Amino acid sequence: MKKRLFFALVASVSFVCGVFGATVYTRVGSKPATGWPGTYIIVYQVSDTKAYVWNGEDESRNYQEVSINNGKITSDELESCQVTVTQEGTNEYGVKAANGYIYTNAKENGIEFAKGAHACTIKDNGGYVQLETNTNTCRFVYHAGNHRFRFYYDKDKKWDNTDYKNIHFYVLGDVEIDDGDRVLDINYAQAEMYACASKFPTQSNPYDQYFSTFLWLLQREDEKAVPQVGLEILAPTQYSLVGADVNSATYKSSFAPEKKLYINITAGSKHSFFIFPSKAESGYSEAALTVAEMTITKVGKSSKPNAYVYHIKLEFTDSNRKIWKLDKDLDVYAWWIDCNRSGKELEDMEPVAFPLESGKHETEDKPQEVELVSDNVNQVAQKMLVNGQLVIMREGKQYNVMGVSVE
Repeated sequence: MKKRLFFALVASVSFVCGVFGATVYTRVGSKPATGWPGTYIIVYQVSDTKAYVWNGEDESRNYQEVSINNGKITSDELESCQVTVTQEGTNEYGVKAANGYIYTNAKENGIEFAKGAHACTIKDNGGYVQLETNTNTCRFVYHAGNHRFRFYYDKDKKWDNTDYKNIHFYVLGDVEIDDGDRVLDINYAQAEMYACASKFPTQSNPYDQYFSTFLWLLQREDEKAVPQVGLEILAPTQYSLVGADVNSATYKSSFAPEKKLYINITAGSKHSFFIFPSKAESGYSEAALTVAEMTITKVGKSSKPNAYVYHIKLEFTDSNRKIWKLDKDLDVYAWWIDCNRSGKELEDMEPVAFPLESGKHETEDKPQEVELVSDNVNQVAQKMLVNGQLVIMREGKQYNVMGVSVE
């Protein structure tokens, strides 16, 4: 699996007015049930706790920095930053800032202001808001020394761009979002266990170990299928997602990093992610995970080759503040990815199919100790148990301790 793709349902949003004390603005992740007309601030969210709010001007650094708490911005100093959205026609809106209705000419970057409404389109896109006028999209540009909000013309229609960031709408008022339970349609699971990134036990401390694993959960066996969840986890052993002497294990993003049963949700493409169908041109959008918990329970051997049946109970919150759940039995296919030394660097070798829960000998009470060994061409191999037999994995092939191939 090379590509990483991920799913979200359009939420039903109800607005509850009632601002007491300081003014509150709440992030809107999808089109409100009452439609887009209303009062908002336009926001680039730097992190879960920090944001930039457009100040209504077309100039360098045209924003105010504010704090976010649980998807809400509380401030009495943003009234001049507010924009009013009005319905001007079918799927057309006017967006009025303090200086007038905003727009740009076709294929031009910038922000223009007019006395009368200019047609804009607004739609939700994976938790963000896509505000467009005359083929140009409102973005936050993150070029060094020239951070600013404006409309940009993108002839290639690249919704995701490193320098041009997507925006959020925060509605005026304390908003309650009733999303309900979102059940993930997942029917295929695959675990990839990486030797290079794992921590192996030693003679003096045989239990201080973890096996860096990437768990893929997909709608079907197709790398382009969505929804799709990718979880970077630290499994307790090299042959089990649960452990040798227990029937279940619970992983949490709140556990300490570099400890068994940790879910790594740190931002970045190499860590956990969520891809879901959307109205974007690609047909999907991606969200990060902000908190996750997963309990995996052994069920038994699968009738399918190189698979083991686990019951997976997963719940996570995505970066759009939506909660997703999975609670079902799944055949989990596993791949062991060993290390190969190229000069001074360790590189991943080709994956080798590796049936989970087959490495522990029936009479063993403790996990088998594992050690790295080197051959005469300075390559790294891995000693491991397969079907109760000690074998050496090297270059995608299995050998016994005498060096004879056992495949």
